[in-house]
Amino acid sequence: MKPEAPAYLGLDIGGQTVKGLRLEADGRISLRTVRPTPASKSAAAVLDAAREVVEELLGPGPAAALGAGTPGAVDAAGRIAGEAVNIPGWRGTELGEALAGFARAPARVRNDGNLAAYAEWAARGGRAKALLFVGLGTGIGGGFVEDGRILPGIDDRAVEIGHLIVHYGGRPCACGRSGCVETYASGPSIGKIAAELALKPEWGGSDLAQALRSPGIRADARAVYKAFAKGDELARAVHRIAAEALARAIASALALLAPDTVVLGGGVLAGAGALVEEVAALVPSYVYATACEGCRYERALLGPEAGLLGAALYGASFRLERPGFLELSRAALGQ
Repeated sequence: MKPEAPAYLGLDIGGQTVKGLRLEADGRISLRTVRPTPASKSAAAVLDAAREVVEELLGPGPAAALGAGTPGAVDAAGRIAGEAVNIPGWRGTELGEALAGFARAPARVRNDGNLAAYAEWAARGGRAKALLFVGLGTGIGGGFVEDGRILPGIDDRAVEIGHLIVHYGGRPCACGRSGCVETYASGPSIGKIAAELALKPEWGGSDLAQALRSPGIRADARAVYKAFAKGDELARAVHRIAAEALARAIASALALLAPDTVVLGGGVLAGAGALVEEVAALVPSYVYATACEGCRYERALLGPEAGLLGAALYGASFRLERPGFLELSRAALGQ
């Protein structure tokens, strides 16, 4: 029996879990695995969890390459070059070198937001020449891919779109500044704004406001957009605040990067598809007219596994010529 060709491995290292995926040479995803990020979250413990995931992924056979996504800044050698809030002591970890040793194959490490952007670019089969991805979740991340190349900046820190300031002197952000788009349009921020507005008398007729005034009721983006779908006026006001903040940030990105495709994704979009249309309508108010010409606004094609799929495909991109890579992407992503 002829042995299968070596596979491409993907890792997604986060503060809660370490996820792994095995992508076979024919595009089949043959294995997924996950480990909880160790409670200590020390660099050594997280590396041990990553090693266990890689060893499991190697069970069916060898790897041709490994790609990995991680929070924080990453230098060209795969070394963690900045702090990661959810993994204490992560800075300085020689992650690329360690993963290459675990996999016994070349390893490429990138910031996790950039790999989610890469997966969305690959999912479009090369149709998007210059793609800006904005991921809305607990925070807001982003990435930019032009003709298959990720825009890295220094240490993969480019396109931190969540920390563009859209309201000077606005809501305080965990980054230490105020008015970042993340404080208006991330999942937790949408919930916080709804809870704050619910206490104001002008929203007394809103079902959402009445619910949020009840003891023990916690607001989140899911609740806001569930109410939005029913026409709730408070939910619509919160939606408008989030959409305007996103539109201002994306307008700045259009002026600087000139994408032809803007993709909104992340957990918030699960119930907030209306954000895509609203943002597309608002962006022209915040940027010169020709910046918007020919730019498409789309909802993400991939779900929570975008970064993991992007990691495996990114590793594969260094071993395959472009036609073979696009064929692998189509098979892996169901195109």
